[in-house]
Amino acid sequence: MRSHGAAIAAVLLIGTPSMMVRAEQDPCDTIVIGHVIPDDGPNGARVVIAPEPAPRECQERRPAVRPAEALPLAVRPEMLAYHIDSIAGQSISVPYARVVGVFQPSVFLVDSQKELPPLAGHRARVLVFTRGTTLRVTPAELVGATVTVSGVARTLLGMTAEGRWPPALTPDTVKHLEIKAAILADSVKTPDGIELTVR
Repeated sequence: MRSHGAAIAAVLLIGTPSMMVRAEQDPCDTIVIGHVIPDDGPNGARVVIAPEPAPRECQERRPAVRPAEALPLAVRPEMLAYHIDSIAGQSISVPYARVVGVFQPSVFLVDSQKELPPLAGHRARVLVFTRGTTLRVTPAELVGATVTVSGVARTLLGMTAEGRWPPALTPDTVKHLEIKAAILADSVKTPDGIELTVR
């Protein structure tokens, strides 16, 4: 008797068989529908709860989720230098980059900020080329400073092929300075977010 009463209550709350009850909401929200299914067994009717998929037009108007690979990859200069072959071409953010030299108003050299400077022969330096901008601080102000560089990772060969390579950086100089990778930078900022380049 109790189960029969429960079935009647379910019908009163949810509706008659094959009826669906929806709350007031955005038609594109995911909703859960209760169906009352008649049953000849001892329990009488039963209620089945199931989600209802959104209409096709709702799926088309929802914005696409940005893929994870499109987000900048955060790497230190040392890691970028040693793994440039696998990182090249990706959007990156390079924090804790210590400036060790400036070659042109749009080209400077960085390595990883550490308490002790790396030993000669074990340095992993990265050349930074600013894209369409120049530095708005003097080399004397920039050398020794820590910056965050955002842009695209590039191999040395790739930067040479693009025609951006400074003539002063001969193969012997690159080897001596232990330059292993490059960045085509869109932004160079101080740790507190001040932009250091200008168009």
